[in-house]
Amino acid sequence: MKASVIRNMEELHQWERPWKELIQHMENAEVYDTWDWLESYLNHMFNKDHQLFIVVVTNQDQCIAIVPLCIAKQKMKWFTVKSLQFIVSGTGESGSFFLHKEYNYSRLVQEISDLLRLHQKEWDWINLYNIHSLHPATGLIQQAFGEWSEVYARPRSYSPYINLELYNQHKLAGSRIKAIERKERKLRREHEAELKIHVQCDDRIWNRFTELHKLRWEHSLFGDQGTESFYKDIIPKFHRVDQTHFSYLEIDGSMASACMTFICNDKLYLYLAAFSKQYAEYGAGLILVNRMMEYYTQQGIKEIDFMSGTQDYKFIWSDTVRLHYHIRLVSRDRGNKLRRAYTLLQMNKDNIKSLFSKKSSTG
Repeated sequence: MKASVIRNMEELHQWERPWKELIQHMENAEVYDTWDWLESYLNHMFNKDHQLFIVVVTNQDQCIAIVPLCIAKQKMKWFTVKSLQFIVSGTGESGSFFLHKEYNYSRLVQEISDLLRLHQKEWDWINLYNIHSLHPATGLIQQAFGEWSEVYARPRSYSPYINLELYNQHKLAGSRIKAIERKERKLRREHEAELKIHVQCDDRIWNRFTELHKLRWEHSLFGDQGTESFYKDIIPKFHRVDQTHFSYLEIDGSMASACMTFICNDKLYLYLAAFSKQYAEYGAGLILVNRMMEYYTQQGIKEIDFMSGTQDYKFIWSDTVRLHYHIRLVSRDRGNKLRRAYTLLQMNKDNIKSLFSKKSSTG
């Protein structure tokens, strides 16, 4: 095995084919791991002040591991640090080590750790955001990196999901689904309603969806030009391979709720949703999701990912969650004492606040 670093765009483009081949040989690769996702992100959302630091591991001519990292300046409360972190950020992604499923994961992660140890003077700490609990690398990080760095971890978010290979209709919140169905019947009695499930995107759908999202969310991601350009770039790429679709509910000719989905490796991502407050009494968003669940549970999909957030409605259908961690690695070098102390406080601030709260309430 040989580990090396990609540091510029020109060199990175030479790795397009090996990248795509590795994704095909990963265990449960995510949509965010694909070359198309990375390429669109680099073109439209990547901070040009960040420096690429992509770790690749090869065995002869075969690429067997990739960790897509970059070095970014990060302002903390009392100081600024150089942070080694995942390239893609802010697109709902799960951070990931790309590991070839036919190779020993422990050896691959150790190879990555050894290379990063050699280059540790180039940054102040390693920040790994949104590594989920079921990823094979998650449990190996302490073992591989703990030899030379302190490893800090805290839960960052939760993503409800449905494993359709273990799907059981009896687990559904039946009474709530019946209530949604009653609201749909009421809506159809009082208004002209039309549902479209799993349709291709066109300019009309896209424009109406983004406007609905902006109206619903004060800080809509479509308010940022770079972010909107990213989605305008990525959707046609996935459209060509039939991996992105829209579902929506129209009421009296107006889009009342909509959801953009991606499919990758038999996994459906309920990626972005928006609904109009005007039809809140009918639960327009719930009507749409309920119809989408009816459709997608019959399409041979293996998993439905409700994305980050534990909103109550997701548990009408899901009873399992995937935990996402923020993991920080700080070298044990003497010069890092302040950073280790700061990280210890930062990673445990909720517990510390809770401790002082209990003391004040009993004092």
